[in-house]
Amino acid sequence: MTAGLAITGSQRSVGVAAWREGSPVFAVDHDDPSRERDWLWPSIDEACRGAGVVPAELTWVAVDVGPGGFSGLRTTIAAVQSIATVHGLPCLAVPSALVAVHSTWPAASTDLPTEAHAVLAVKGATAWIATLTRDERGWCQRAASLIGWESWLPRPGSVVLADAHFPAVLRQSCDAGGVSMVEPIWTGAGVMLAAQGLWDKGHRVPPAALGPEYAREPEAVTLWRQRHGG
Repeated sequence: MTAGLAITGSQRSVGVAAWREGSPVFAVDHDDPSRERDWLWPSIDEACRGAGVVPAELTWVAVDVGPGGFSGLRTTIAAVQSIATVHGLPCLAVPSALVAVHSTWPAASTDLPTEAHAVLAVKGATAWIATLTRDERGWCQRAASLIGWESWLPRPGSVVLADAHFPAVLRQSCDAGGVSMVEPIWTGAGVMLAAQGLWDKGHRVPPAALGPEYAREPEAVTLWRQRHGG
């Protein structure tokens, strides 16, 4: 029997999902969890109970590695590393853009696009832009990097996943070029679907190899270096 646990906490919307072979995914989602109480471990417990999975039965654990928020990534990655280390499990590092496409367009959706671009971490004249394509095997992230959005324009017919921070100038260019835009979401079911696909393709890493992917150096790190001369 194969069973997995998957967590996404890179964005404001966070989620946990558990699954065992032959049963549906059980997910617990939070639109904007409180910073004043622990939501993660109770959600892990709830998801596992809902899916009928105990930690000793897990085959793997997966986590959204970003890009995303500094604290959310560090907290969820540390939790997955702890679970995997204690139970001797492999880990799956799931790109945030891959979580977004699986969350925004669940497997049962109709009229799925074949190409999408996730525009994340917009700041100034740059953004983290990931290009994803879909075929009979599912979604695959083809490229992702920090680029100057002023010189970027997606191909006509593709779809852009972008939130309220998407530059107005680029939004106008997409409209003019016949490129549709969709507000992305991140869910427990989405990170689980993405993780299942990566597991089937053989993508796995040891717990110690997990690490967050940031579009830019986190401000907390920059401030620490400035104060300590690092």
